[in-house]
Amino acid sequence: MRARITAFLIFAAALQTAACGSHYSGDGTFTDFGSHTANGRYFVDLGPVDLSRASKRSYQMLGLPSTEFTIGLEHVDVSAGCDAVALGAERVRIEVTTGDGAVVVAEEAPLNAWVSSSSLVYRRGVELQEPAGDDGVYRLVRSGTRASGGWGTYFTPSSWKTYVVRLEVLDPHGTSGCESRLAMLGGGWK
Repeated sequence: MRARITAFLIFAAALQTAACGSHYSGDGTFTDFGSHTANGRYFVDLGPVDLSRASKRSYQMLGLPSTEFTIGLEHVDVSAGCDAVALGAERVRIEVTTGDGAVVVAEEAPLNAWVSSSSLVYRRGVELQEPAGDDGVYRLVRSGTRASGGWGTYFTPSSWKTYVVRLEVLDPHGTSGCESRLAMLGGGWK
């Protein structure tokens, strides 16, 4: 009996460690701000993005915590001479696939069609209204979800799966001085 309890405690500790993302490996920098953080416990900084020229970049990640993440661009600092109006017309594509090729995220649009929050510029998926009962109340339901719960640029990774992120700047419109960072937030941000 004592051996079972010890084995269970070791297993539980291993699960807790894996859930906290301490086994993250891959591109970028993973930060866990702790459970006391009300906004965005997990942050993955995948690095700088030059929005002033067409480009393609790929990143790999393994060991992400199994909580919903949103991937997007951090806000551009326009003080370096970046033309904010021209920047809005730039087309950007973000794709996330699993290591075995299942599509998780596939979003492409001009930046002015992306949602801008206090933390990221990202894409929401399609929501449908469904009746929640006979009293005229409706609930919003995500439509068109993909592997790993992919919806817009949201997804919930499995900690044991490899994910490949591809970022492509398609139409730079001759802007200069427009730089951002590709980042992911998870664990309760809005």
